[in-house]
Amino acid sequence: MPGFINTMRFTVVVCGVMLLASCGGDYKKIQKSTNSEVRYNAAIAYYKAGNYLKALPLFESLITVYRGTDKEQDIYYYYAYTNFRLNDFVMAGFYFANYYHTFPHTERAEECDFMHAYCEYMESPAYNLDQTDCKKAIDAFQAFIDNFPSSTRVKEANHYMDMMRSKLEKKYFEISKLYYTTQYYHAASISLTNYVKSYPNSRYDEEAGYLIIEADYKYAINSVDNRKSDRFQAVIDAYLKFVDSYPKSDFLKDAQNLYDTSVKLKGQLKTKN
Repeated sequence: MPGFINTMRFTVVVCGVMLLASCGGDYKKIQKSTNSEVRYNAAIAYYKAGNYLKALPLFESLITVYRGTDKEQDIYYYYAYTNFRLNDFVMAGFYFANYYHTFPHTERAEECDFMHAYCEYMESPAYNLDQTDCKKAIDAFQAFIDNFPSSTRVKEANHYMDMMRSKLEKKYFEISKLYYTTQYYHAASISLTNYVKSYPNSRYDEEAGYLIIEADYKYAINSVDNRKSDRFQAVIDAYLKFVDSYPKSDFLKDAQNLYDTSVKLKGQLKTKN
């Protein structure tokens, strides 16, 4: 019976708040009200009605008022989600993390820890931009999995981590290709080789393997005579490694031509010497 009475009281207050707020200019009266309970109920009502712009400043004004009370958890929770609904993922992520660290053993802790990581994910940019936020999101999802290894959200967390790792792979690969397209062939070969080591089984590994052959070949062709033999050998080695890994590659014909030419030119250098 007491629970029913409390529910009825809340419903009456909320209805009163929404009726008041429906009148022009009365939202300002709620904001300025010295009655924290009125502002609290109004904030919840606005949030549940989807009016996040009005809910936000009300929740913000209540954070310090209810600190240390039984309403503090609700305010943090709804304030984080209000920012999230307004696409302010930085603030939302901060308050989701704050909720988890402040109330780590509560029912909503798992959800808020996950949402903190998800906000980091939403802040991560396209692959061609700075990937600092992407790395932060991966770390946040990994922390979530470590904190809640039995969570039903682990599969989803792993999915987002895979997506972000894919972005990091593409970023690294495109940087390596840029060395090639700008004719820094030796740097391209080194960078592409490191890429393949860093991301084994990546979807770009086959193309990277072929570009290493091309980069090594162009580096050799443009070298001084006394360095060409060793550099043509690098092309030969890169080709043999490539054909062993990708015997049916679409790049195989072009790679074979570079290999054959390198063997021929290396042989001619021996004849000269």
